[in-house]
Amino acid sequence: MSINHPAHALYLGVPGWVVAWIILIAGVSVFAYILYKRSILIRRAAPDPRFSQIGKRVAGLLLYGIIQKRQPRYLWAGVIHLMIFWGFVVLGLRSIDLVTQGLGIPVLNPLMETGFGPFYNTLKDFFELIVLSACIWGILRRAMVRPERYGGSHHWEAYLVLGLISFLMITDMVYEGTGLLMNPSSGKGWLPASQLATVVLSGSSPQTISGLYGTSYWLHILTFFFFLNFLPLGKHFHIITALPNVFFKRLSTGKIKPARWDVADIDDLDSLGVEKIEDFTWKHILDFYTCTECGRCSDNCPADATGRPLSPKLLTMKLRDYCFDRVPLFGKIQAQDAEQDRPALVGDIVSYDEIWSCTTCGACEAECPVFIEYIDKIIDMRRHLVETSQNPNTFNQVLMHVEKTGNPFGKPAAKRAEWVRDCGDIPVKRLNQGDTVDVLFFVDGYGSYDPAGQSIACDMVRAFNAAGVDFGILGPLEKDSGHQVRRMGEEGLFQLLMEENMEVLNEIRFNRIVTTDPHAFNTLKNDYPGAFEVMHYTQFFASLLEEGKLKPSKALEGKDIYTYHDPCYLGRHNGVYEAPRRLLQAIPGLNLVEMKRSRDRSFCCGGGDVILWHEIEQEEMRMAAKRVEMAREAGADAIVTACPFCYIHFEDAIKTGGWEDTMRVVDLMRLVVSTLEG
Repeated sequence: MSINHPAHALYLGVPGWVVAWIILIAGVSVFAYILYKRSILIRRAAPDPRFSQIGKRVAGLLLYGIIQKRQPRYLWAGVIHLMIFWGFVVLGLRSIDLVTQGLGIPVLNPLMETGFGPFYNTLKDFFELIVLSACIWGILRRAMVRPERYGGSHHWEAYLVLGLISFLMITDMVYEGTGLLMNPSSGKGWLPASQLATVVLSGSSPQTISGLYGTSYWLHILTFFFFLNFLPLGKHFHIITALPNVFFKRLSTGKIKPARWDVADIDDLDSLGVEKIEDFTWKHILDFYTCTECGRCSDNCPADATGRPLSPKLLTMKLRDYCFDRVPLFGKIQAQDAEQDRPALVGDIVSYDEIWSCTTCGACEAECPVFIEYIDKIIDMRRHLVETSQNPNTFNQVLMHVEKTGNPFGKPAAKRAEWVRDCGDIPVKRLNQGDTVDVLFFVDGYGSYDPAGQSIACDMVRAFNAAGVDFGILGPLEKDSGHQVRRMGEEGLFQLLMEENMEVLNEIRFNRIVTTDPHAFNTLKNDYPGAFEVMHYTQFFASLLEEGKLKPSKALEGKDIYTYHDPCYLGRHNGVYEAPRRLLQAIPGLNLVEMKRSRDRSFCCGGGDVILWHEIEQEEMRMAAKRVEMAREAGADAIVTACPFCYIHFEDAIKTGGWEDTMRVVDLMRLVVSTLEG
């Protein structure tokens, strides 16, 4: 029996290739219309420069978009996704072949007639089985295992898409298998999927096989174009937008976007932050379209884990739905008129508590496989709330103190260096205009005025002295770095602090800036315009250790087991993981264990952001307390950290949790100094 391709069949007197052209034109036209409607908000959104460093972007696309490096961080879900993704890649050529054959223009026939044909046909069949298995596995996993991170996702849509993909695999297997039954000599290469179909259908009559041959083809083509047009309607839009989103990902962490990319002076702006959806940048709108609803962001979010009213996944889903409502597929675009009786983006769609629950720790962004950005969006919404005086009342006094005195405590600048008195007889230079020094120790507000921060600052002085470092401080000339101020949304005050600090920094000659606080380290390094070398003390003293200028030699007393907590703005935002551990490993007699959540999966202590001055009422457990429990589960007796805010929060959590007899917190600098001779 010879094979008659469906393109040659007659349907109600119409040649098959005419039917194929009708399906193609209708499918592509509808798809183009939907994409046009989805693109409207992207084109209306705020600018965002994402076309720099093309080589680096292409490398990131290959690593994270094609190889999909982040997927296996959740092993089995990642394996399922990789199986389906690579199935799409391999089977894309098959889809082109089937469509063009139906159109009567078999453009791939010359290629398939070469030696590549049998190889590809075998590969194609293998991947049809792989994709089908992955879809069945995915359906069963969702129905039976039910991972908590899928909560709130559109389950029906996931089941439908997995079913559609499975149906595409099955119809092609039946189409190819019935073709083999009709003409056994037509097969090219080993076709395991198609041969499986022949086994199932081997007892069917010739008429049934012939009918299935044409029917399976047309069902496959119709399903293919239905699937294509269904994608932009919901979460599976990411199949189209994920690769562009990865390509346009932010190339550096730690930075906060300016108020608006195309306006240098914020005084030229009519308003700050995000009030309406178009105030987001086009990349952020693309983020909304790209969310896969996998829930990895919320699964790693400390706010969500402690019962705060924030789930990064649900936040993105709400904003995506809001985008779809603003520009519906049919009907007029809804005007963003303040007089309209419609919910406000900030306050109604996204609640105030959601906005203030975020600690900007970056755990969500570090986990997202498609590089959705959350922190800039949160900060932009905070900017709007601060500008319109909708911020928590507790911020007002803090911001007033910072504006008037340069620190959140409201203490006079003249007392900024009084902590030096507690450091013994070690001389500390107070720098003035024109002075020269090797290391500028930027103390910041908490190191200058908070007792715990002052103690850490004194340990720094002792370590500088022991290593023979030429260092100095700014004293009264120093203002708060502005890290928390900017992340609270007070952009104008941050700009003022930065300008005043930059004026002082430009008047003093130094080789590098060293800080104790990862937040000051981050903002001086990433938010300030100067080309300074900025180091956290763990980096600086680890380098001295390698040079032999710092030699911890005294063994620690006792048999305590220590665990190191990676501060968010030292680790995730700036990639400093090894330097603190090198210092710890150099301490004689120190027994170190790792918590399950460490390095880029570290769990935020809750400090260093707005939570210092504003507590969320809806919270089941404090983040610091949850982190202490993680340390206890690791078998540790002491938590080591390299951040004064982490120190403060852990100390409080240990006291309120009644763990003083079994757990303590110690700053890494204190450990190092305690092992130095003299």
